[in-house]
Parts: sequence; C-alpha cells; structure tokens
Amino acid sequence: MIPGVDVSHWQVEIDWSEAKRAGVKFAFIKATEFPDKKTTLFIDDLLYRNLQGVSANGIYWSAYHFFRTHIDPVIQAQVFVETVGQFTSLPPVLDLEAAGCKGEKLNLKVRAFLQEVERLTNRKPIIYTSGGFWRSYMMYEKRVHADWAREYPLWMAQYTTLWPTPLYPWAGWDFWQYSDKGKLPGFKTHMDLNWFNGSEEDLVERFNVGDGSYSVPAAALVDANVETDTEAKLMREFEQAKQSYVNFHGDYQEAGQEPKRYFANGRRPSFHSARAAQTAAERQWVRSYFIDKAVRQAG
Repeated sequence: MIPGVDVSHWQVEIDWSEAKRAGVKFAFIKATEFPDKKTTLFIDDLLYRNLQGVSANGIYWSAYHFFRTHIDPVIQAQVFVETVGQFTSLPPVLDLEAAGCKGEKLNLKVRAFLQEVERLTNRKPIIYTSGGFWRSYMMYEKRVHADWAREYPLWMAQYTTLWPTPLYPWAGWDFWQYSDKGKLPGFKTHMDLNWFNGSEEDLVERFNVGDGSYSVPAAALVDANVETDTEAKLMREFEQAKQSYVNFHGDYQEAGQEPKRYFANGRRPSFHSARAAQTAAERQWVRSYFIDKAVRQAG
C-alpha cells in the first residue's frame, strides 16, 4: 500500500516539497461545495495553490466536490469540473457525506452527478463515503438501489486500526481514509491520512494516470491580491446589480468564508483564486438560481 493525504483550506499553507520528502504519494484536494441551504458556490480558497503544489512536486492528485442535495446534481458536476479544469492525474472525486434525502431519490441524484462528471472529463469518478452514511442513506429503502455503485472506485472512510469493514456493493476498496489526526512534515495542522490498496504501479495502471501537470483554468484569476481595472469594473457592475434587484434577499457570502459575489451577467470578481469569468452555461445557472428565482419570490 502507498500513503496519501486529503486536504482543504483548513490545512492552511502546505509545503508540498516537504510532504513529498515525507513520503506522501497522492493527495485529494477540496475544490467546491454548495454549503447547506445556500445557493452560492464555495470554491476552496487554497484549491489552485494546492493543485499547483502537488503537480510541481510529482504527487499524484485529484480534487473533490462536497455533494449536497439541494442543488441540481448536473449543475454541481458542471461547476465542479469547470472550476478544477483538466484532471491529468487521478480521476475526479465525489465527497458523499451529507444528504437531504434518502434511498432511491438520493441514489438518482448521486448517479446524475457522477454521470455528468464522467461525460465532461471522460474519467470515471471516485466515490468517497463512510459505511455509516452509505448504509443509512444510500441503502435506506432497499440494498439493490445501490447496486450501480460497484462500477465506481471506492474511497472509504473508517477510522480504525483494524482492516475496514466491507461495504456493499463493493468487493473491496481502492482508497482508505483511516485517520483524521495525521501530522507530517510540510503541514502546519493535522490532516486526513489515507492508503491506496496496492503499489504505485498498481495506482498508475488502475486509474490510467497521466503526467499530472496542472494549469489553472483560464476562467480563474490567480493573482487576486492586485486589483486591476477589469476587477474594479466588475465590482461596479456588482453594485449596480444589487441595486437592480433590491427585493433579492439571498446570500452574497458564506458565513466564515471570503465573499462570493455574483453579477447580473453571471460573473463575479476574484477573491483568493476565484474565477473572474463564467461560461454561458454557468451564466444561465446563476441567473436561474440568484435572480429569476428571487424575482419570482418577490412578485
């Protein structure tokens, strides 16, 4: 087995060269999430820095989306893939540990997300979950509702010194998150520790790993510390958009997170590596969730 970690902005800045020397072979990095009851996309503040760090140090990598059920799963898949860009190492990951529904309904939502990610990336996503969550929510009504999942790789969370308990419908696991108390050189905080069930050669063959190079998507403005004329213009557009929709009472930022502001045209300024421009599809989504919905409610 070979060791790896999974991280987010909670691990603060990471020295990936030190992590590499400490033996870290792979890393899963948080990318996106729609926080509970929010319609605002949260992009992890250190996503791009971490992706560039692991790529530069030859660490196998992937990024994960924390799944919620209150947002259309196809939309979640699209903004996740667009935010990360090309998956040139390990496949994309679905982080499944929260749910607003159970049984067949939840299975349908999860499958829709996975199928859309696979369509967009041509990579079969990895499912991250725990036995407790999977049995309680995905197999809530009938075990057979979850039969479809066996075709996807499993990243299993179980904090134990013993071998993890088998999880239906998988015959085994690919990755095992066995601790959230890890402490390694290069990290200022604790992090989650993982094993891959095989050798490094097995990992490369199993997931058809590419060269691992990473380039930040063109839609993401990395240097958010320097305000440009373009960003100032976008900020003015944002203020105008707020005035145009005075009846909108939605959220422009997450509690405890950096501001995530959107405009009437579907764009927002960059804050800590957030995207400064959106595709036509996402602009339509932003209008649907932020503006049209608010106007209907106000009417």
